[in-house]
Amino acid sequence: MDAPSLHALAEVAEHQDGVFSAAQADAVGVDRGRRHRAVTSGILQRVHPQVYRFTVVRPSWRGAVRAALFQSGQRASASHESALWLHGLSDLVPFAPVVTLPPGARAAQSGYRVHRYCDLVDEHRLVIDGLDSTTLVRAVVDVTSVVSLGRLVWIVDRLTMTDRRLTLGQIGRCLRQVNRRGRRRIRNLQRVLDARLPAGFVPRSRLERRVDDLLRQSSLPAPVAEFPVPGWQRWAGFVDRAWPEVQLILEVDGRPWHARESSMARDRSRDRAAAAEGWQTLRVLDEEVADAGGAVIADIERAYRARAGLFG
Repeated sequence: MDAPSLHALAEVAEHQDGVFSAAQADAVGVDRGRRHRAVTSGILQRVHPQVYRFTVVRPSWRGAVRAALFQSGQRASASHESALWLHGLSDLVPFAPVVTLPPGARAAQSGYRVHRYCDLVDEHRLVIDGLDSTTLVRAVVDVTSVVSLGRLVWIVDRLTMTDRRLTLGQIGRCLRQVNRRGRRRIRNLQRVLDARLPAGFVPRSRLERRVDDLLRQSSLPAPVAEFPVPGWQRWAGFVDRAWPEVQLILEVDGRPWHARESSMARDRSRDRAAAAEGWQTLRVLDEEVADAGGAVIADIERAYRARAGLFG
């Protein structure tokens, strides 16, 4: 490997924990043959099939995460324990790097763990020190599937009470967004949230005050309260708030998580009945109305604009 090429590659790796991808090496003129000779001479170490490290740079956990992301491609994000570590929970027990990939993306390689996703929305993604990662709240929800209940309790209490970096409403919002059949141990997180939220059902009067206060901060027109469920037998049920002009429904749930789970089939039946009549239903939690009101408003306004476009 000639000195100018080596220098150019070292400059690339300098800001990447000493690691670089094969594509980056090719871009500065260091082809596969030159990389092989550098590995043989001890200048480089091959970390993964498409990732290398300069041996003069001390291995680091951040470098291992970066290498896993390079190997996994542009659609990968650090997730689960890796994301918690990147967000500052460095007192977790050391573990192999973890990345999340969409279905059909590159399979796992030795030395790191891969999860697949179909629900990683932009709201759950960010960049930390040049590394694609999930957000802190999404990491909490994701890690539920791989840690013990006791460890999960420690993580939630650390972030919501000790460090005050998250609220229960923010965690509940993310859980609502990704909760689906088949998620491992997700009920552990529901149990943890139930134990920390006020016991019992939130009174209807308080739910209505909260949602109306929230909606008054938005650009939305005033909704209709207690609107009959579209598609159900007349007067058999009512939705919390509705905008008939765009056929949009807002339901706010003040039940504990265990009660939400037990009533899920009925809720979905109501939503399907409304959808059959052309209506869209948005469901939000009382705690996210209280703790993540700005995000809830943005969701409703976005849905209203999309519906308004359909009705011209």
